[in-house]
Amino acid sequence: MTTMHKAADHHAEAATHHAQAAHFHREASRHYQVGNDYAHAAHQALTAHGHALRAMAHGQAARESYAAQEGSPLPSYLTCAPAQPASMAVAAPAILDGPAHHAVAAAHHEAARLHHKQAGTHAAAEHYVRAYHETKYALSHGTHGIFHADQAALYQLDHDAHSAAVLV
Repeated sequence: MTTMHKAADHHAEAATHHAQAAHFHREASRHYQVGNDYAHAAHQALTAHGHALRAMAHGQAARESYAAQEGSPLPSYLTCAPAQPASMAVAAPAILDGPAHHAVAAAHHEAARLHHKQAGTHAAAEHYVRAYHETKYALSHGTHGIFHADQAALYQLDHDAHSAAVLV
């Protein structure tokens, strides 16, 4: 019982940190777009990254609580049929700039937050297989959020290098 109670606490903390990460990524994107304020954007991005890492740590801790459920499939009445054929499920990759990467990172952190909230609800109802699967989805979105944050940072480095080369 205490293990599952701790899982619920981890879900709540993860949800809070994902919400903060999403907020700071949106702010970073806004700083880029509104005034090309790269210093503030970088600060917001770094703060978002810290919250993302803390959220992921809480998510991993919650996932460990569901070790017995690992590999358990969801009941067939809960699984969703794909909305489109698998061949059409993946869109062609788009080239994103820094602000767009921050916006996508924010969306992934928001999705992770919602999955952690749902996992906490399932854990409270003692639906541990469902909670485990929601936790997996949350961790996946968190990983994607961190990926896009990294891409935004790489975009900024390329932008800075290009700007420095122009000045020389």
